[in-house]
Amino acid sequence: MSRWTALPRPVPEGVPYHLALAGDKRRIGRGILAIVLLHAGLVGFGAAFAQLGGQIDLLLGRDGVVTGGTGLTPVTMAATFASTALLIPWSMLIQRWLYGVRGASLHSVLQVFRPAVLGRAVLFLVPVWAVYMTVLAVLEPSAPGDWVPADLLFMFAVSLVVVPLQSAGEEYGYRGLIFRVAASWGRGPRSALALGVVVSAVLFATIHLSTDLWLNLQFLAVGVAFALITWRTGGVETAVVLHAANNVFGFLLALVLHADLFTATDRSSGAGSVAFLIPVALLAVITSVVWYRTRHDGPPADRRGGTIQGNQSR
Repeated sequence: MSRWTALPRPVPEGVPYHLALAGDKRRIGRGILAIVLLHAGLVGFGAAFAQLGGQIDLLLGRDGVVTGGTGLTPVTMAATFASTALLIPWSMLIQRWLYGVRGASLHSVLQVFRPAVLGRAVLFLVPVWAVYMTVLAVLEPSAPGDWVPADLLFMFAVSLVVVPLQSAGEEYGYRGLIFRVAASWGRGPRSALALGVVVSAVLFATIHLSTDLWLNLQFLAVGVAFALITWRTGGVETAVVLHAANNVFGFLLALVLHADLFTATDRSSGAGSVAFLIPVALLAVITSVVWYRTRHDGPPADRRGGTIQGNQSR
């Protein structure tokens, strides 16, 4: 076993979140492999869990898109959400294997998930996002669907329990691993930040497979804003809260309005509108506020690690 995979290495002291994997060598090939492995997990876990959900649907006497039907059943959607949540341990494993850095460092610069940061984000940002989602539901109503009470209750539970984990999975994969991997290719702190933000945002937008201009603009805005927020706060907690608020409120509103989930999740050309400039503007405001609040000290840096041979102090 090579030296870089033998024992987990601490993040170098004084390094901001996105530069945890930076070193004297850019290791572009290794970074591309990390990105490929992350997406292989995203697709592989998704396919396996979707098949599992489809088989459960058949046992329940239902026929969804996985088994040849046309509808999105609650079971299949729950299975798909659960598969994305697996990106949390998968991202940690990839970082540990390819870079020798502890997977726990993906949480934050303190290498733990910080409850205080999470709590502040929930207290101040979730109400704002709830208002925005309600306004968007009024401006962009979804077609009504056929629901039975059991499905509504099941999707309500899934929205509260599984969807936040799905949102966190994407954050650990894109604002965690890919953000760091791409940033490690930069030759200086500015180029590292730019690469990390751009690469993670573009790949995040790409996985949503949308052909609509407005939706792609929103996905790119989310990717850029969440990456900058992660950098400025020194961890993924705030981005996880915003991502989870968006997805949870979206599904809860769909349940309240008895919307057709297939239509509500449509990403084809024409599905979006100029109304999706609202979240773009809102994200710009939130990112600016986070930046302003950290204007004196700048982005927090790791204070718990030692030095890593070959890594640069930035």
